[in-house]
Amino acid sequence: MGLLISACGNTPPKVSSGTPGAPIAGAPSSSPLFTLNPTQFGHLPSASPPTLKSTLPISCTGDVGNTDPVAIVTIIGKTGTFLRDYADEASPQNFCSFGQGVAVTEILDPHHVVISSPVAAVVELPSTQVFELGIAGRLVAVAPDLSQVLWVSATSPATLHDSWDAGNVTLQTYPPATTGCADADTVSRSGAFTRDGHFGYALWDQSPKGATFLNVVGNRALGFALVPPAAGWGRLGGPRMAVWSPVSGQLYYEQQGNVWRWTPATGAAQFTTGVSWIDPAISPDGKRIAYAVRGSNGVSIVHIIDATSGADLGTVSSDGRSHPFFLTNDLIWLRGDQRGCVAGNPSTFVYDLRDQTETQSSLGQVWTTWPSTSALGG
Repeated sequence: MGLLISACGNTPPKVSSGTPGAPIAGAPSSSPLFTLNPTQFGHLPSASPPTLKSTLPISCTGDVGNTDPVAIVTIIGKTGTFLRDYADEASPQNFCSFGQGVAVTEILDPHHVVISSPVAAVVELPSTQVFELGIAGRLVAVAPDLSQVLWVSATSPATLHDSWDAGNVTLQTYPPATTGCADADTVSRSGAFTRDGHFGYALWDQSPKGATFLNVVGNRALGFALVPPAAGWGRLGGPRMAVWSPVSGQLYYEQQGNVWRWTPATGAAQFTTGVSWIDPAISPDGKRIAYAVRGSNGVSIVHIIDATSGADLGTVSSDGRSHPFFLTNDLIWLRGDQRGCVAGNPSTFVYDLRDQTETQSSLGQVWTTWPSTSALGG
C-alpha cells in the first residue's frame, strides 16, 4: 500500500466518472482488423526483406478486454516494461512484458502496440506476432486502423512521408536538425494519429531555438500546416506539445504562449490565452486536460481544465509535479519535478480526482497510454 499524501493547492472539484471497472464511455474500440483476422496488418508497408533475425523478448499471460484502459509502464524494482490493464483500478494487472532492447512507443489499441527498437514494427498481442515496417528513416506514428504510417527520412534535408502498402507521398521538407540539450519542458512526441486513424499530425521540433513545423495529414495529404516565418517564430517559439482528443478529431497545441485547437470542420482557433503548457494529457472520455506550467519560481505545477470550454478546474498539488498521464478518467500518474536538462525529484505519484488525494506510485515511468492521449505518448 502506498503512502497517502493530502493534496494541496487549488484542488479540482470532486468528480466521478462511473463505476471502477466499467467500460469507458466514448472509448474507441480496438481495430476491426484484429477481430476479423489477428494475423492481418491492414495496409501497413512491410519491410522487404525483414531485418529482424530472432524472436523478441515479449510475452503475454491472458488477454485484455477490447476497451480496457491500458498503459505501457516500468515498475520500480522490476526489469523491462509492461502492458498494464486498469479495468480494475484497485488491482491493475500486468498482461504483457517487454524485455531489454524492446522500446514500446505507442498503443494503437489493447491488442496492437508500436515498437521503435530494435526495429520499427507493430506487435499484435497476445500472440506477440511482429510486423516489421518498411520505412527508410525514423518512425513518427502508425494509424490505429493500420492504414498508413508517418515517418521522417534519414536524408539531408529530412522529409516527412506518409506510406502504405501500395504507395508513398512526400509531405514536407525540413531544415537541418539542431543539436544541444533536450530541455524536458519542450520535448514531446513527434506525431500521432487520431484514435480512428482518419487524421495524423507530425511535429518537427528540434529545440526551443530551432525551426518548428506542425503538419496535419488527412486522406494522405496535408490538410493543415504551420511552418516557420522567414524571420523565425521569435522568443515564444512555434507550435509544440500537440495532443489529440481521444474521442474526436480535435488537435490541441501550444503556440506563442497560447493554446490552440484545430478541427477538420473549423480549422484552427485559439482555445486559451497566456498558457505555455507542458506535457498535456487528455482523459479517456475526452472531458479533461491535465498539463504542467513552469512558474516564475521555477516549480512545475499540474493544472486541470475542461477540454470543451477551457475552464479552469484547479491544480493537482502545490509541490512540483510534471509528466501527467491519465491512467483512467479519475487517476492521473505524475512525476516529481524535473527542470531543464537536470533530473529532479525521482518520486512518482497517482492523484485521484474523486477525493483529491495523492498516493506514492509503484510505477517508475509511464511511457504511453490508451485510450487517453498525451503529448508525451498516447
